[in-house]
Amino acid sequence: MATGIYGSVKLANVTFDDVDILFAFAKDRETIGDVQMQPLYNSITNNEFRKLIGADGVYKLRLPATTFNKLGFYTILVKPKSFQTEIINCSFVVTNDANGLQISKKGIVIPKLNFQTTGALTGYQIEYFDNNGVKVKNFHRIITSTELVSVSTNNSNSQASSTTYVIDPNGNNLFLTLTPDEISLISNASAPNLGNSGQKILISNTFFDPRMIEVEMVDQTVKTLSYGLFGNSTIDLEQGILSQFDDNNNLYKQYNLLTRKKQFSNGNVDIKEERTGINLNQDFLGLSQGQ
Repeated sequence: MATGIYGSVKLANVTFDDVDILFAFAKDRETIGDVQMQPLYNSITNNEFRKLIGADGVYKLRLPATTFNKLGFYTILVKPKSFQTEIINCSFVVTNDANGLQISKKGIVIPKLNFQTTGALTGYQIEYFDNNGVKVKNFHRIITSTELVSVSTNNSNSQASSTTYVIDPNGNNLFLTLTPDEISLISNASAPNLGNSGQKILISNTFFDPRMIEVEMVDQTVKTLSYGLFGNSTIDLEQGILSQFDDNNNLYKQYNLLTRKKQFSNGNVDIKEERTGINLNQDFLGLSQGQ
């Protein structure tokens, strides 16, 4: 038996507020199709979301027939929900301990989020946008703590760069500490970049990994194809009708069988064409018994 550090994968329990489901359509693999993914659900309640639950932490994705109604390829992205906001300041929060000593923590300040409680963003991920509104590639920070704050009344300078904050349960801003937020003790690297005042950021939860799913909508399935290959069929030579039946001997497809002589050369051509008007008298049990 092995001993030591071990880990396991845990199923994520989420609500619809934690998940973004997007999709795009292309008629085939050779065309680009939709260049921008669209939300699958514009709005949904938790009661409706629970209909997708199959087991604890396992969810079944039901695709609306009104949306997935074209033949082709649908790309579906299931990812942690994200929301965009702006950094108000990159500064310090200052508190006093029992001995009156000031303790400060460095972080960023963002507007208070109406749907989030004080500590709800701990463990969330932050991604950054540059001055051109393009997301910075492969760069993110993890939120280690969140506190409601207000501007400290002890600020001696009104400039935003020197503004400090104090913890305030009634504050209108959130102070976020991030990791990494300190330079390495064994390198000469500059202090980690936590962001700048006015910079756009994207915040998302880390409850589960994103998943990309491809769904192909077709007019035939393996089951229906098996009717033509292995299912029961009849050929009425008198009327020239080929009939194919499903597993229950219900009429599935019907074709006209024709033989025509070539107009400008010798020989005949056998033709099979799908019928537009179905002959319901072609019954498998009746024809198979010679009726």
